[in-house]
Order: sequence, then C-alpha cells, then structure tokens
Amino acid sequence: MNPGSVFFDEEFAFHDGQSGEKLFLVLGSDREIAVVAKTTSRQHGRGNTFGCQTDRFYNFFLPPQSCYLRKPTWVCLDEFYEVRLAAALSKSLRSIIKPVCTIEHSLLRLIQECAKGSLDITDQQHDLVHACLAT
Repeated sequence: MNPGSVFFDEEFAFHDGQSGEKLFLVLGSDREIAVVAKTTSRQHGRGNTFGCQTDRFYNFFLPPQSCYLRKPTWVCLDEFYEVRLAAALSKSLRSIIKPVCTIEHSLLRLIQECAKGSLDITDQQHDLVHACLAT
C-alpha cells in the first residue's frame, strides 16, 4: 500500500465497530502499517473549495476533474485509521480490497501536509505520514 493509492474496501472497519463499503486514501506506510483516511462524496456541511478545509470537519476537498475520482470527494482528516498490511493483503487476495487509482505526487503532498495539521492525528501517525511525504 503505497502513499497516494486509493482503494475500495467492501469491509472497511470503522472506529465505531461497524463495517461497510468505503474508499480510502493511503497517506503513509511502513513495513507493517498504513495510515489511511476515508473519503466521502457527501458534503454534509463541509466546504467545497479545492484544498485543505479547516472547518468543523477537517478535510481536503477534491472537486471533479482534480484527479481520477469522478465525484466531488472529501478526504476526511478528522479521523485516521491504521491498516495492518498483512490484513490488507489477505483482503486483497480475496478481492475485498481493490485498487481504484493513485493520486499524483503534487496533489498527494498537499493532502499529506493538510493531514499533518489535523488535531486528530497521533504523533506516531504524523511521523509516518511525514516520513512518506510525496516529492
């Protein structure tokens, strides 16, 4: 799982214990863990100006045609997830996780910098994202 990769997970495990279908973006990874952010195409009070949104739902807005994703997309940076790479590989082999696209480096860097400013990112997650900053 390389930083900038977008995946579709049919069984994404949410923090509340529920699971369901979700697109997520890899922000950083090492040999064991990937720090990911879920995405949404539902505005729900989020801003719709391209880039880092520091409103009540910290996010990065990607309008249509800004990348491969066809719908307006918000990368949710008010909660982060740690995906164990071994578990992701297992789900990939069972076609539960599927690759969707890769965000170009210049755009990924903007998203990573925005994520690093979130109040919800842990120090460990911040360091992992920082170590994987796109160039």
